[in-house]
Amino acid sequence: MIKGTSSLPPPLNILVSRALKLCELVLSTSSVFYPFAAIYENGKVGCLFSEETHYRIDESQLIECLQWRIIDTTTDSESYSILVYAATVETQKHTRLDAIAISAACPNDEEKLLLYPYYRVGDKIVVSPPINTMPE
Repeated sequence: MIKGTSSLPPPLNILVSRALKLCELVLSTSSVFYPFAAIYENGKVGCLFSEETHYRIDESQLIECLQWRIIDTTTDSESYSILVYAATVETQKHTRLDAIAISAACPNDEEKLLLYPYYRVGDKIVVSPPINTMPE
């Protein structure tokens, strides 16, 4: 388990851990990954996909489509959800880092943004603990 996920409710911990593992696998063979979403409801994990379109959409539009799919799927339910996408973060020393962004939501409408910087070491992807995204 990646350090930093233990403070999450167990269903979100499961979703985040699996999402990070999937990102590690994809990034070990590719330089990018596409946004994806998942939900946890009644002990089961499910994937969400955006609606099929006949026109090309960019990553921000895909993220928005997935956000709407999460809302449509989880409204009036006791579901947990995550939306996972690639991000770049800048440190206080102005260093840019690739990161995995995970927007996590609970049934009580509590949301949390988790940012996991990652590094390439040879053929492997090393995911760091999440950056604190809460204002101090």
